[in-house]
Amino acid sequence: MNQERINFREQAVNKFIEFVLSRFIDAEQLQVRIKSNLKQLRRGELDALTIQMSNFRMQPNLRVAEFQLDIGASAVNMQSIIRRKIELLHPCEGKLRIVISQEQLTVALNGELTNLFNDRQQEIQFQQVSCHLQTESAIAFNFNWISSGKIESGTCITKPEIESNNRAIVLIKQDFLTQEPPTEFVNCAIAQVSNILSLNDLANRGTTFNIQKIEIGAGKVTVEANANIEQFPSP
Repeated sequence: MNQERINFREQAVNKFIEFVLSRFIDAEQLQVRIKSNLKQLRRGELDALTIQMSNFRMQPNLRVAEFQLDIGASAVNMQSIIRRKIELLHPCEGKLRIVISQEQLTVALNGELTNLFNDRQQEIQFQQVSCHLQTESAIAFNFNWISSGKIESGTCITKPEIESNNRAIVLIKQDFLTQEPPTEFVNCAIAQVSNILSLNDLANRGTTFNIQKIEIGAGKVTVEANANIEQFPSP
């Protein structure tokens, strides 16, 4: 009977947390799983909490294919859940894994560069950029632009590296194909993707990350990081 009560309460808390998160998180699918016992649940103490999302909107122009946050022992103010908030009673540790497709990065980059460059009156006009995640752990940016009325194209090949302090991922220029794209387009694309892969938007929501791994496969990039969570984002 106790196990049934535990399962019922766990499921109820799962649904409450899903409901609260769904108020300010835009995701195609959202699932929460907690692990606890009856006495702990009454105090808001959790042995583990997992949040999984698909097509989570991390930026206005960026969705993330997969998002999984695994949190260890933590304590939640149960009254805050009733008030449709998630309030941690103390900081906790966790692990984050995100997967982003090259198509999702391409959409984000075009949104950012279009907003930045297309309102400017300049000799070189930005047209579009596509991002290609290559099996040799490289990120390629293919640019199209207009110069003196003529459409030009060129590609910049970069290699991502985790900084020594594990706080950021930087992209190192490796090579250019066809011709070198305009420097300001390249630098903007590199800065934008570095910001995304360094999890800066999530870090601004009450969490700091220690990046452990970046892996590039055919058409997707995976980032794994340890997380120190001081507070959940709120609406």
